[in-house]
Amino acid sequence: MTDARAAVLTEYRAPFTIETFPRPAAEPGALVVDIEAATVCGSDVHVWAGDLEGRLPISLPLILGHEMAGRVTAIGPGADVDSLGNPVRIGDRVVWAHTPCGRCRQCTLDKEPTQCPQRYIGYMADCSVPPHFTGTFAEVAYVVPRAGRLVVPDGVESAWAAAGSCAVRTVVRALDVMGRIDFTDTVVVQGAGPVGLFTTALASLHGPRKLVVVGGPADRLAVASEWGATDVVSIDEHPDPAERVGIVRDLTGGGPSVAFEMAGAPGAGAEGVDMLGRNGRYVLMGTLGGEKQQVDVARIVGYGLRIRGTMSGDIGDYAVALDALDRFSDRFDWNRVLGTTYGLSQLDQAMDAMRAMAEIKPVLDPRMP
Repeated sequence: MTDARAAVLTEYRAPFTIETFPRPAAEPGALVVDIEAATVCGSDVHVWAGDLEGRLPISLPLILGHEMAGRVTAIGPGADVDSLGNPVRIGDRVVWAHTPCGRCRQCTLDKEPTQCPQRYIGYMADCSVPPHFTGTFAEVAYVVPRAGRLVVPDGVESAWAAAGSCAVRTVVRALDVMGRIDFTDTVVVQGAGPVGLFTTALASLHGPRKLVVVGGPADRLAVASEWGATDVVSIDEHPDPAERVGIVRDLTGGGPSVAFEMAGAPGAGAEGVDMLGRNGRYVLMGTLGGEKQQVDVARIVGYGLRIRGTMSGDIGDYAVALDALDRFSDRFDWNRVLGTTYGLSQLDQAMDAMRAMAEIKPVLDPRMP
């Protein structure tokens, strides 16, 4: 058994340290994977900053990272098929999901495993105890026995699969929660980060009458336009929320019928409520922390607004996300969201680039120094 490296967070807002742990063996139902690509998610930044402390069970020290693709190096007994029944072999590329308990109301009656209060989220778990490789900012990752897992299609590059293993499947879930979108709808996407841009791409496949993206900076809005946005509203050019609301109402004929909050910026949820037209539908996913927001409840009542929160996605959403990345790679240049590729010892730089919005989706290759 050899050792493998991981970037470890020992305290919030601190630099990562490179540590080595023994490479784990695969227990029944488990996989051991060598990471080929891991991308930085906004959630990684939130956890690094301590923003989710008290909201979700988190236990330092941590190996962050949950957007990944890697090659299987060990297969435990009973782990030789994925969640769709496809064979899993040594050398196959896989992605995998957080692990719901399967024994609570949310899992069993609500059929909402993403709301499972006992869900195992590897990158929020203590990495000081075996199997150690809980997150994916490491050379090796451990897929726990109950985790859903999928073999990556040949047509999907590892970095795409990494981004798709969180951002795209989260969008797939948000679209499912929203319900039908068609050519009669006007759609607004708040946010031009990875989740907002993937929302733009997949929403454009439904052919809405208008698809407006509110966000920035300019290079991200350019991607939004390439991926199907009919209009963009720059928060840099229009920093006043009231002005943005007015612009969106004008573009959509009184307010959109559908809106997605994918920004997570302070006040974004309240701004979205102000934008929506009568009988509008609003799905919020971007805001995971921060201060409470003042929302115009009278507008919600008077306009008959329908509002729903959603977070993450399950293994079925992963499957749809991978299919979308594969099927529509000719229509959308997925590489447009990928930034610099960093080595494991450069994780601090990658996180800085994500926090500063200097890159849309930094990529980590743990095989590099």
